[in-house]
Amino acid sequence: DTDTIVRHGDHAVVISYDLPSTLDCNAVYQASVTMQNTGDVTWTRAGGFKLGTKDDEDPFFDKTRVWLSSTDSVPPMGEHTFEMALKAPGLPGDYVTDWQMVHEGVHWFGETASSMVRVSCEKPVDSSTLTRKVMAGYQGWFSAQGDGAGVGWRHWCSGGSPNADNITFDMWPDMREYSTEELFATSFKYRDGSNAGLYSAYTAKTVVRHVKWMKDYGIDGVFVQRFLVSIKDLRFLQIRDKVLNSIRHGAEQYGRVFANMYDISGANEKTLVQDLENDWKHLVDDEKITGSSRYLWHKGKPVLAIWGLGFKNHPGTPAQAAELISWFERDAPQKYRVTLMGGLPTHWRTLTGDSKEDTAWSDVYRSFDIISPWAVGRYGTPALADDYRQKNIEPDLKECRRLGIDYMPVIFPGFSWFNLHGGDLNQISRQGGRFFWRQAYNAVDSGNDMIYVAMFDEVDEGTAIYKIAENSSQVPTTGSFVTLDADGENLPSDWYLRLTGEASKMLRGEIGLTSTIPIEP
Repeated sequence: DTDTIVRHGDHAVVISYDLPSTLDCNAVYQASVTMQNTGDVTWTRAGGFKLGTKDDEDPFFDKTRVWLSSTDSVPPMGEHTFEMALKAPGLPGDYVTDWQMVHEGVHWFGETASSMVRVSCEKPVDSSTLTRKVMAGYQGWFSAQGDGAGVGWRHWCSGGSPNADNITFDMWPDMREYSTEELFATSFKYRDGSNAGLYSAYTAKTVVRHVKWMKDYGIDGVFVQRFLVSIKDLRFLQIRDKVLNSIRHGAEQYGRVFANMYDISGANEKTLVQDLENDWKHLVDDEKITGSSRYLWHKGKPVLAIWGLGFKNHPGTPAQAAELISWFERDAPQKYRVTLMGGLPTHWRTLTGDSKEDTAWSDVYRSFDIISPWAVGRYGTPALADDYRQKNIEPDLKECRRLGIDYMPVIFPGFSWFNLHGGDLNQISRQGGRFFWRQAYNAVDSGNDMIYVAMFDEVDEGTAIYKIAENSSQVPTTGSFVTLDADGENLPSDWYLRLTGEASKMLRGEIGLTSTIPIEP
């Protein structure tokens, strides 16, 4: 109990810290240490109080001190969080980073925050090309009451605290690895009576954790979703910026790649062109996102995706789309130009089905540098996936090759939106991964050299590949959820991360082309 601490002179206790346990050689990690002043002297910059690298040396930090600002004042029993960028050494090995308070010119004092860090020099993912990559979509739109974003619960439920009556997601994430500060209390309980907390993508530590999983399982990176309709609200602009930068920090730390993807669903058609151009300028000029060593480039320019142009019931005329493509690919000042990917309707090539029918769209679609037609929900069995390959993927790829355009087919593990829209629970069965693997095989066997996986974290529609609850023992006692044993097979929570990693190996030729899953659960 801190109230019983006898304070005299200088003293400090470690409240919490965020220090790495693994890093790639030369990777940068945004670290922090929170100290509580348990002495009887107020800490100020003028007074000489700092956080220091123990013994005045640290393999990750050469400045040796992290200062308080000139306006910081930490009174007895107060707390302060020191933040610092740690850079890993260029040689592999086990290193220690440790931190302690120092009263400059007087003494070191208090508890030490310490971490053993394993540094490895595995080659990072090549950020210069999209070729031979499997990329997932990252929604990053989950928020929680108390996460600091100020918007309450979003995408977990329709209002209030998540409970069996208001949830809007069908798959419960496997929450066992998340730390206490990453969990936000819900109205759900586990079997043992404990609260079934959920995460928020506004928590940087959580998003970086997700990027670490990408490295752990050999997934190249993600397209970070950015919803044009929401960023007109400054609160959501801040959220999307933070999520994007958290992905950036994770990618820089773990050697992954990332790119921005605009989703124009629900956007204002009247201002569509200007809104997209202005926000991209914001990301380039203010957030300096393309300055990251981990931002994905292709054919000499940063990759940018726009999802939704040409879909029925989506904003955008052919003239607007043509203007956007021209600006992003050629007309913009050099620093804003990109290799532009279109997340297009399934039937872009024939102007049927989900595509708008105006013939002007035909030339618009063929003006993108990369075409990636949406496929989620368009088929639901391996046999129908084969039919989709024959009728869509193969002729699409042939047309793109004729035009000199890159083609990136979409694959997905399954689908369910019972809680969101009242559809059937487990509407498109995952079949233990065989449905997903058949699509991956079809994509590679057809001759494609890039694949988009929908999605990394989409539990609303049941397409998530990240760690998911395995069975009823890992979900709350109330509510309807699709667990990984829904089809009668016992699977580990990381099964779809493993399958995506294997698909990446197959795409790169590191394992042989195979129509059957090459690993065991």
